[in-house]
Amino acid sequence: SIFSLQVAVFLLDFYFTRGFASDLQKERKTMLNVITATEEIAVALSRFDLQSAEEIISTSSLPLPLHDAFESILSNLTEYRPYLPDALFHKMHTEADACALAILDVPGVETGRASLVFTDIQGSTGLWEACPEGMKEALQVHNKVIRSCIVCEGGYEVKTIGDAFMVAFETAASAVSFGLSL
Repeated sequence: SIFSLQVAVFLLDFYFTRGFASDLQKERKTMLNVITATEEIAVALSRFDLQSAEEIISTSSLPLPLHDAFESILSNLTEYRPYLPDALFHKMHTEADACALAILDVPGVETGRASLVFTDIQGSTGLWEACPEGMKEALQVHNKVIRSCIVCEGGYEVKTIGDAFMVAFETAASAVSFGLSL
């Protein structure tokens, strides 16, 4: 009967939708793990802490192209080590040394580093020329949405220029989550 067919279609739709959502959640978790590992590797490399970077690279489940890229960077730094100043390879011993690495003084950023995101409405100049009143209203909605997402992901609005935002986050994962929430 048609009712049985509708129920079957509904159940199949529910099954596949639930499976799809579950797969998306797994993919998002995997992506966030890769982002976290990538951030840790980048920080280690920025401090020229090659041993820590090598350990993270070897123990993380990075996509092969990313793994190979980090291995190449690590290999190059190791190869060129004799030509680099010794000061680059000294460990940070004091809080003042760690503060020297601070990128931004952003409230809530305890690590001394931040992940930056830049937004921009593509083609906005043409849109402003074609429909200035509509763009004025659209920009107000745009700014409310961006600021709401910034707050939800624990970010900090550094500055805005026109329709562009510069936003700082404590972690790369938060920055990516912000981008996905838009």
